[in-house]
Order: sequence, then C-alpha cells, then structure tokens
Amino acid sequence: MDKPTQYQIKIKGHLDDSWKDSFEGMTISNLENGEVLLSGSIQDQSALQGILNRISNLGLTLISVNAASEEETKPKDIE
Repeated sequence: MDKPTQYQIKIKGHLDDSWKDSFEGMTISNLENGEVLLSGSIQDQSALQGILNRISNLGLTLISVNAASEEETKPKDIE
C-alpha cells in the first residue's frame, strides 16, 4: 500500500468545522482572501478523486490542488 500524500486544496468561499466529515478529516482553514484551504493526508488517488467529486457535487468552486510537504499542511494561525 502506498504512503499517504499530503495535499492542499483551495476552494472558493468559507466553511465551518461542521464540514470536516465531508472532507475526510482534512483541516479546514478559512483564509482572509475569501478562500478555504483544505490540508491533510490523502491515502491514494481514489480518495483524492472522491474529495474532488464531493467538492463538485456540493457546488463549491475548486481553485487548486497541490501535493505538499508535511510542514506546509500544518495549520497556521490566521488572524
């Protein structure tokens, strides 16, 4: 089995923590620019595709998907 990959996924809008289960436990960070950063470990390409399909099915606007180092996916303090 492959090692999970760290991802950062940006979508348009803001989400509260109640959405966490919709995105398989990924960290939800609302950014000041009106975007949301989903960050965390995704097991494989099938799980990534499932998250991307969920974003689409919920009518959310996908901005970007990037593989990231573990350091980049740690939550940052947002003021």
